[in-house]
Amino acid sequence: MELDQVDPDDGDQVAALVELSNAAAAVDDPDPWPEQPEIMVGHLRYGYDLHPRDFYLARPDASSGPVALVTIEMPTRDNLRLLVAEIIVHPDHRRRGYGTQLAAEIVRRAEAAGRSTIWLWARSGDPAAAAFADRLGFRAASQDARRRQTLSAVDEPTIDRLYVQARAASSDYVVERLPQPVGDQLLAELLAVTAAINDAPMGTLEFEDELFDVARLRDMETAWRGKGMRPYRVIARHRKTGEVAGHTLVMLHPADPTHAFQGDTTVAREHRGHKLGLLLKIEAMRWLAEAEPQIEVIETWNNVDNTFMINVNEALGYQLSMLNTTYELISTAN
Repeated sequence: MELDQVDPDDGDQVAALVELSNAAAAVDDPDPWPEQPEIMVGHLRYGYDLHPRDFYLARPDASSGPVALVTIEMPTRDNLRLLVAEIIVHPDHRRRGYGTQLAAEIVRRAEAAGRSTIWLWARSGDPAAAAFADRLGFRAASQDARRRQTLSAVDEPTIDRLYVQARAASSDYVVERLPQPVGDQLLAELLAVTAAINDAPMGTLEFEDELFDVARLRDMETAWRGKGMRPYRVIARHRKTGEVAGHTLVMLHPADPTHAFQGDTTVAREHRGHKLGLLLKIEAMRWLAEAEPQIEVIETWNNVDNTFMINVNEALGYQLSMLNTTYELISTAN
């Protein structure tokens, strides 16, 4: 197999990448949202924090068109023994051994880079994917659930009732809507609540805590701006100490203005037990309703073991849409 790394400035490559991704999603995803070239270019160029994944189009030989998509990410700030990958074979080219060849190439690259742990993503409930992973020595180690909130179906009286309950439980806190960009002083105040994501369940995956500093948070915001995202961040601040106790983040892209994506919602350990997660998410909903009334659906992902946040989301009307499994392979060679 030949792997051609996708250049964000190559319109033909980006178009082929989007076409292949959408063709696979039409088969694999029970409720797909089509990829948009403009959004994909942002992922290719900026990634999550200016360290984007590598995207490759795979061909059987130099004279053939792409039959598969491979993404590879090697973290550079933490988890330096980890490689995260995804293999997507076009539906018209499956059951021909391409996935096995590409998995072998991923393992080879991990070994060459001294990465002893590999994660592969696949849709849960797919017996072919499970058999494929098992054959290669991967074990199912974690499962994530996608839920979507259809705003037209939200029960507003229920939301109002939940907000009153959350406000009563969090009377020692004040909520703030943060404009963008955020200055370095406030980014420093956000470090603790950003790092609180490390407390979220991750199944039985082996990994190190993510490391956050002001430079990384600044890079994340730079990546959002570069991609053209519109972020909305709400924080809860402790009235007495002034500490940022929790935050939530929702964002959308103007190329797909009716769909929004829920980022992390976290509360620092010492401030838990006051319904701050619920409070923050409702405040973010209200802000979006004012600023982006065209939004129809908000999407969120949670590990299936994160029952606390799942309960919050379902109380707000989020409904299960899809499950993904992360398969893990740990080598003793490195």
